[in-house]
Amino acid sequence: MEFLTPLGLLFAALAIPILILYMLKLRRREMPVSSTLLWQMVLRDRQANAPWQRIKRNLLLFLQLLILAALVLALARPAIPIPAPASGSVVVLIDASASMQASDVSPTRFQAAIESARDLVDSLTSDARMTLILAGKQPRVLASATSDRVELQRALDSAAPTQGSANWETAFALASGAASAASGQEPASIVIISDGGLPQEGLPPLPGEVRYVPVGEASTNVAISALSLRPSSDGAELFARVTNYSPAAQQAVIY
Repeated sequence: MEFLTPLGLLFAALAIPILILYMLKLRRREMPVSSTLLWQMVLRDRQANAPWQRIKRNLLLFLQLLILAALVLALARPAIPIPAPASGSVVVLIDASASMQASDVSPTRFQAAIESARDLVDSLTSDARMTLILAGKQPRVLASATSDRVELQRALDSAAPTQGSANWETAFALASGAASAASGQEPASIVIISDGGLPQEGLPPLPGEVRYVPVGEASTNVAISALSLRPSSDGAELFARVTNYSPAAQQAVIY
């Protein structure tokens, strides 16, 4: 469960003054008397109005706290997210770059992306069609505009991550073509499952609704983006280029 307006929970603090009002009782002025025999009723009333006494069972207090709790929950707007079924034409792009092999989520980011895609396949309606695109160095279509869940699941079984970066330009071109081919039907929806390594200049214009499904927890992403081995007079020389895709500076050991 989640709250659409979590700041509304702050109003629960109003229960404190309500409890204080029941703990603070009327204080009376003390006066000496010769005998308390005739003052038993007064003494019992005084004990009942002693300040900061233990709260006793009180139906009115319970009702007031119950009403306050109902108002706080109404202001916080509790909601239970329910995955909507995939309908119409759905195009799913799965990031297959090298960073998807990170294991900050079990077992890897890529496997988590595959499981997210499987959930989309399971939610397909009877009249929906799905296209699966693997966004690797050379993007390819795993399944094209099919409603066969078995075929889609087999296509996901054959997917594997690559050792390079994802060619998003080609992947988006394939997705745009698949979405445009669904003209005359319901507007296509494009789902991008990735760990965030999308083009810095932003997404190109894509037909239909675009939804991003993030995978992975850590934002650290340092990769060997170029590697070259060549002979020299002193033996072989290895040249490597390390690229930091993270927002902060990183230190890495190459071995």
